[in-house]
Amino acid sequence: MAESFQELLTWVSANPGWAHLSVFLVALVESLAIVGLVVPGVIMMVGAGALIATGALHFWPVCLSATAGAVVGDGLSYWLGQRYRERLRTLWPFTRYPESLDTGIRFFEKYGGKSVAFGRFVGPVRAVIPLVAGMMGMGAGRFLVANALSAIVWAPAYLLPGIVFGASLELAAEAAFHLVLLLLTLVASTWAAAWGVEQVFLLYSPRAKGWVEALLRWAEFHPRIGDIARALADPKHPDAAALATLAGVLLLTTVLFALLTSFAVAGAPDLALNQTMLDFALSLQTPAANHLMAAFSRLGDLGVVLPLVLAVSGWLYSRDEHRSANYWLAAGAFAILAGPILAILLQVPRPDVGLSGLSGWAFPSSHTLRATVIYGFLAVALAGGMSPSWRWLPYAWASMLVTAVSISQLYFGAHWLTDVLGSLTLGLAWVAALGLAYRRHQELDRSWRGLGATAVGVFTIAFGLMSALSQGSDLALYSRSVEPATVTAADWEATFWRNLPQTRDALQKTGRHPMNLQFAGKLDDFSTKLADRGWEPGTRLSWGTAMKLLSPSLPLGELPVIPHVHNGHHESLTLVKKASGNSRLVLRLWATPYRIDGKEKLWIGNVTAQHKRTILDLFAIPTTNLDTRSPLESVRADFSALESYNPNLDAPLLLQATTFTP
Repeated sequence: MAESFQELLTWVSANPGWAHLSVFLVALVESLAIVGLVVPGVIMMVGAGALIATGALHFWPVCLSATAGAVVGDGLSYWLGQRYRERLRTLWPFTRYPESLDTGIRFFEKYGGKSVAFGRFVGPVRAVIPLVAGMMGMGAGRFLVANALSAIVWAPAYLLPGIVFGASLELAAEAAFHLVLLLLTLVASTWAAAWGVEQVFLLYSPRAKGWVEALLRWAEFHPRIGDIARALADPKHPDAAALATLAGVLLLTTVLFALLTSFAVAGAPDLALNQTMLDFALSLQTPAANHLMAAFSRLGDLGVVLPLVLAVSGWLYSRDEHRSANYWLAAGAFAILAGPILAILLQVPRPDVGLSGLSGWAFPSSHTLRATVIYGFLAVALAGGMSPSWRWLPYAWASMLVTAVSISQLYFGAHWLTDVLGSLTLGLAWVAALGLAYRRHQELDRSWRGLGATAVGVFTIAFGLMSALSQGSDLALYSRSVEPATVTAADWEATFWRNLPQTRDALQKTGRHPMNLQFAGKLDDFSTKLADRGWEPGTRLSWGTAMKLLSPSLPLGELPVIPHVHNGHHESLTLVKKASGNSRLVLRLWATPYRIDGKEKLWIGNVTAQHKRTILDLFAIPTTNLDTRSPLESVRADFSALESYNPNLDAPLLLQATTFTP
């Protein structure tokens, strides 16, 4: 992925004319009547801003291209409106979607000539306001002024988020490309879950009633199966579409759960897909992401789910809605008890990644199961009282929460992929079964707002308290422990140095950050011996020092050092030294589980050079140079106070603080 992105940057840098033409055409098409509604112009403009942040494009040419495209596009729409006037209503697509034109007319009548400027920033009317302006007889001079002035503001306004996003990616990529990829994966997964639920709900629900009716007609010839089929859904029920949807979910998830259970019991560790997902997830770990994923995992904690179930049940009992309260208790009991019971019965081993604080059995994932059942049933309960056009919304929110919990369990290596998928299907099957029974006898629930307010309030309090009380313990629970090992000094110098990582960037395999230094001894001794050579502790990037990145005029030496990540951890030691010109040297060391002769700890790291990269005089990012050999060569003399050994020119420099005896 990194290589492909770099190739894109290289091509764009070598062909800026094509890039500027593309920006012009995107802005033009995005401004055309109706066409702009289906062209993802905003996304493309944000992408252009990101390319500006990387240095592949320059701001002013792109901004001018976007402005010109927006002016020309709106001008064409205005001309079409002047030419066809009322005949527009007889032309496609307005014959099929007349409401879009009516909305634009109401907006224009409300704001007059100012609507041309305002409308450029309002999504629903963005692509029809210039057309309506021409249709309603707005003067060409007034339109041109409003069009040009709004385009001059619009172009940088839409490029700036991309520039900020690109700068954030540059900053994150300097620290760890893993974090960038994880965030993109997380955003894409949660968005896909919410979008998928909406699409499935809109497409499947109207057809589901007919499918279940066909099933019931077929079941009439099979009396025993017919009793089961009739229990799944009643086509005469006023909420038959929702019932049919739940029935379909129940049937599908039951089959999928049976298949996934058989795969897991047969040998989850032996499945290639499980192992591939585990390796990928572990490669994404960073200290910052650990905090985020621990929070996501907490969404499925018993301390969050149990108060939610009890509070909602109590609220329902207080309103004499005993039946609904009993369903909530049934959902909660299954969510809490089913996971541990099945884990003991099936005894599927967890991934062996050093998570010693967890139980030994993996299937199903209790966190994922609890989140699926509780948030899923809450969505069923809330959707029952909402208008049909909005019923997808609670399902979308529930799917996003469940997706976040599922990803967190995979991220920490606490479960196999089959564990998480099995938990999702089991939870959905139970939600569908409860939902069928609940909705078959439930009329339109007018109290859904009170139910939603109670659930959101209790969830917020429970999640906040758990976060304040258990963030540290959660991080410790998911921390991987590695048993220390002993290596002799002779073996280390002879061959063992080859067994240690030769590059920090295990995910990209680019070799941009090699591990060209190995040290055996105490870090305090190391820092003391290098202090006389001009090395001093570097100021780490933090919330307090991050503001310096917004001061491009500061010299490189005053900018904080962006922590790097290796094997899921930041470096244990960071030293900096001023180099010639506008650059500095950075030395980093990470811990390994090895001790030389059982005494001194073995560390690995690198020496790299950095330069200051400025983005539009808005941001300053300390960036690691591509040259990885020269920095170490330039400071070999600084290590004269330490015993050094270099097996060959391509090998790391081996340093010792003391003399070892075999």
